[in-house]
Amino acid sequence: MNKAPILCTVSGGRTSAFMAVYLRELYKDREMIFLFANTGKEKEETLIFLNKLDQNFNLGIVWLEAKVNPLKGKGTCYKIVDFKTAARKGEPFKDVIEKYGLPSKLYRHCTREMKEVPIHKYAKKILGSGYLTALGIRADEKHRLANKTNYIYPLAEMNIDKKFINDWWGRQSFNLQLNEHEGNCDFCFLKSKKKRVKLIKEGLNVDWWNDIEKDYETERQPMFDVRNGDTVEDLVKLAELELTQISLLDDVSFDCFCKSY
Repeated sequence: MNKAPILCTVSGGRTSAFMAVYLRELYKDREMIFLFANTGKEKEETLIFLNKLDQNFNLGIVWLEAKVNPLKGKGTCYKIVDFKTAARKGEPFKDVIEKYGLPSKLYRHCTREMKEVPIHKYAKKILGSGYLTALGIRADEKHRLANKTNYIYPLAEMNIDKKFINDWWGRQSFNLQLNEHEGNCDFCFLKSKKKRVKLIKEGLNVDWWNDIEKDYETERQPMFDVRNGDTVEDLVKLAELELTQISLLDDVSFDCFCKSY
């Protein structure tokens, strides 16, 4: 049996949070670290949930944020934060955009620079290069599985699905106080147009996204949502439509770290 140390990525959603608790019990004899990478645009409910997760299950979750070097050829590093010091005004996200431009479905450097790079740089420092990365992909999400070296999918392998996750959290003393359409990132461009318009209609303040989009738009990348060609301002206008019209909008979302499940 492979006794390699395990990196457990904790996105802040219910599935990855359950996986962290599950793996701690399953592999008590294995070296393991639990990492969360904060973008500065996580919902406050997500940060509260992660803090409670750690307090209740004593996982020792390490909170990381991207530390962007603005010089060309110099890679992103990380800094360690906690619940109190974690950025809440999009600071890491803005730093990434200043160097790499607006992210989109085509150029997902937000995920790369704010999640993957900090997480794996920290993991290699602590665990060396021979660790396994556990991803919280469930049995009902097998289309997301990839045959990657040194990655494991314990929930899919144990046939744990969304209903199981929901039932388990329903028995706990706390839960993530977000609806599924909200997600952890407050306005991720990978959410469907319908979901983003719904969030605005529900009162989400998208000024940060609107301002950033205007400040960093280029001819090649004029907006976050290049697949639909909608600016944040366009979505604000769509939110003023009647509900019957909104129901006809695109409802296709794409997988990302920021899902609330």
